[in-house]
Amino acid sequence: MSRLGSIKREPKGSSPTSIPSRTMPPPSPSLKRKLPHDEFTDSQSVANSFIRSHAPSAETWQRREEDAEPMLMEVRYRPGSFISGPQGSPSQNVDTSFAHQSFAHPTFTDIGMKLKACNDTLGDLQTLGVSHVAALPELVLVGDQSAGKSSLMSGLARVNLPRSAGVCTRCPLHIRLISSNLDRWSCTVSLQQDYDFQPIPGRKPKKSDVTNANPFPPWVKMTHRDSKTFKTIFDPSEIEEVLRWAQVAILNHNRNYEQFIPGEGPIAKEITLDVAARDTDAQFSPNIVALEIKGPGLPDLSFYDLPGVFISPEKEEDEYIVKVVRNLTREYISREKAIIMWALPMNVDSENSISLGIIRDAKAADRTIGVMTKADQLPQQNIPSWLAMFRGEKQLVGHGFFATSRPPDQPLENATKWEELFFNREVSGSSGWPSELVDFSDRCGVEVLLEYLSRQLGDAFARSLPSIKDMVYTRLQMIQKELADLPELPQNVEHEVKKSLFQFLGQMKTAIKGTEFSSEWNALNNHLQECVFKMKPTCKVKEPSLLTINLVDEASTSTPPKPRPSDSTMRGSTTPSRRQRREEVSTPVKEEASVAPLVSRASSVVGTMGTDSSPFTKYFNLGRCALDIRDIRSEILRKKRPGMPRDLVPDEVRETLCMDAVKKWEGPLETYINKTAELLEKTATAVLDESLGSLRRRLIFRECQECLRRFIGEAVASQRARLMEMYESETYQLYMMNDDAFNRYKVLEMEQLRRVRSIYRLKALTLFEWDYKVKKIEEMTEDEKTWERKKIDSHIPKIGKDPYETELEVAGFVRGYYMTAAVRFVEGITMNVNSNLFRTFRETQLDHSLDEKFKIYSHSDPSLYSKLMEEDERTAKRRQQLKGEKEKLLKAMARINDLEGSSHDAHHSQPTVVAVNSDSDMEDGVL
Repeated sequence: MSRLGSIKREPKGSSPTSIPSRTMPPPSPSLKRKLPHDEFTDSQSVANSFIRSHAPSAETWQRREEDAEPMLMEVRYRPGSFISGPQGSPSQNVDTSFAHQSFAHPTFTDIGMKLKACNDTLGDLQTLGVSHVAALPELVLVGDQSAGKSSLMSGLARVNLPRSAGVCTRCPLHIRLISSNLDRWSCTVSLQQDYDFQPIPGRKPKKSDVTNANPFPPWVKMTHRDSKTFKTIFDPSEIEEVLRWAQVAILNHNRNYEQFIPGEGPIAKEITLDVAARDTDAQFSPNIVALEIKGPGLPDLSFYDLPGVFISPEKEEDEYIVKVVRNLTREYISREKAIIMWALPMNVDSENSISLGIIRDAKAADRTIGVMTKADQLPQQNIPSWLAMFRGEKQLVGHGFFATSRPPDQPLENATKWEELFFNREVSGSSGWPSELVDFSDRCGVEVLLEYLSRQLGDAFARSLPSIKDMVYTRLQMIQKELADLPELPQNVEHEVKKSLFQFLGQMKTAIKGTEFSSEWNALNNHLQECVFKMKPTCKVKEPSLLTINLVDEASTSTPPKPRPSDSTMRGSTTPSRRQRREEVSTPVKEEASVAPLVSRASSVVGTMGTDSSPFTKYFNLGRCALDIRDIRSEILRKKRPGMPRDLVPDEVRETLCMDAVKKWEGPLETYINKTAELLEKTATAVLDESLGSLRRRLIFRECQECLRRFIGEAVASQRARLMEMYESETYQLYMMNDDAFNRYKVLEMEQLRRVRSIYRLKALTLFEWDYKVKKIEEMTEDEKTWERKKIDSHIPKIGKDPYETELEVAGFVRGYYMTAAVRFVEGITMNVNSNLFRTFRETQLDHSLDEKFKIYSHSDPSLYSKLMEEDERTAKRRQQLKGEKEKLLKAMARINDLEGSSHDAHHSQPTVVAVNSDSDMEDGVL
């Protein structure tokens, strides 16, 4: 058994992950003996199906040539692992979580192979860049500058990586290690670009530019990952040079990366690496340089290495990089499924670590593994502090601590042997590992750390796999749906173009004839009619200086009753025959609301339609106070020729007043035309979306949209000209042929004017109360109508003829003519729109216009149709991005399915998942 203390030599092609390990930090020997046996296991552990003794297993021990006798091996199964029951029996449920199926199943014995499969799959998913879809378990190596991360990383990767400061500290690295049965070693370096470089022209980034919303200026997050293979090498001695050039390429984001490939690119051939590293476009990048290393004897592991956190830059102008690096570290540490490897050198005080503060701020201490580096430089006076950390007396991290030592003067091939000798205090010429820490030698060395990391990562991935799979599948469905709206170019382009346009023409004709369009247009017509009727000119019918007259005793000449205090017009005392005009004062206005609707059609419109939603509301009051009996008198006197009878009204007066009233229709007519055009455009847009919606991002959609807009514009312009001619005809001169209609309207208007005029005359004589409210006829009860009519008929004959009877007749004439012309005007323009404008869409005019543009009824050069099916650059780029992401996610699903399938096969059960290999599988929901 003395061989157990010697260095383990791993045979060629073997994987260190096949060595069973603990899933928590190995306790010290003294603590081991005190722990109950059950505490070695965890229900979620990758190793909870068995516990091995301290004797070597058949898996881990390899016969040496000098071994003369066979060595006995011991394997113990965990107590109860084969006992039936909820904890020990094989799962009877096919839906049992993958973690239990893969690792907790009592019949699963090939843990090393399954762990390799899990870590391989996880590495594939990380390389594919699906972390934006589902959070993946990952190892993240962080630490301060000069914390020994580079040496530790080289030990983990088993390859010499750059250890000096410089360009290698200016972007993250992702290293994936894959154990291969082939003897050939290979390394593929790629650039994983998640951010776009968008500098501010003329200046470098400043510290103030770094904010929570913009953590990595001048880098801006992209919607997708752009992966570019940089170079594949087969000689480990080339890795340092290739890695350095790859980082130079990633710092020159907007240049062609191929220019920096060593041995191939023109820049790499012309200038030295040091010069290229000093002359980069960016000083730092959040984009990733990825290394996929395959070879025999490699651990199946992947991890991120972040630039070291620091306090002060070499140049003051680079102070912003301090905040950027901290933001980058904080972002990776804050990922809930990240397992943090915190590198801290043993030659400094751990409490001074900047990285520790970031870990604590992110509440990530429980997910952190402490990795002590530079153990060979441990000062004697610091031994008690590190001993307390090993013992767990300082609860800094949840996973405990490991110690490593990789002196730079040791070649890589000897580093593992030297490290084990060092921790066993067998290194000559060195003070060696302190005796106080010897009890913790089972937590010392990169190989022990590798084993622990591999199992932790595999176990975390197994537990997360069901949710990862579900999120990947959900994202695939979303991509499939979006791609369905971005169809590829059809095979028969001419057929697709013509079919789409024929479909549009048919649906357009149907829409114009349809009830929805007709209903909206009819509502617009009703709004117009309502507006024109409301614009009927109102008339002031009260004189400002009417005096009160006592008509109780017609023979009496006594002074009329004292005017009411509230009536400022009651002045003086006289008889009706001696009334005098006084100074003009404000007089009540006869409101249109006090006049009953003149035609039944107008009444129905006003009564059933509110005005709030009418586009013509602003025109309703244009006819207010348009007439005044005093102004009419002045106009008659001005236009009357000498010697004409007093009651004779010149025709010019009537025509002028009538034309002034109808000229106000120009604004409503313009609004009506515009609203009709909007209705047409809205209907056409809806039809276009329905018939050509799937081709929205193609040129045909935009061309058809433009052609349709132009056609509607021309048709509306032509219709506008016709309607303006009708308006000009109405405003040219007074004209009417339908005398019967005019006389009916005039009679109705005169009745209303005389009624209101009579009421105000009688109010002036106190025969009506001054607060008597003039109501609409239709709002009055029969008793109110009878009382009012009786009062007017009984008193009006007594006060004599109205001195403004002629002016009232002119007002009635104007209002009667207005209503006659209004009905004619509204009927005429709406009918003209229907029979001319809409006709161009219902018949073949639109067909001819599209045929002239797209040759839908004849053949044309095939290139015309191909051009019409072209798309804008933005859409093409988006489709390409979606297809690229879909391809990655399909590969991810295939890898997950392979992993689950292999687990089912190991248990002799049928796979329940079918790998996605084609688009049709996705469309059928088969995953």
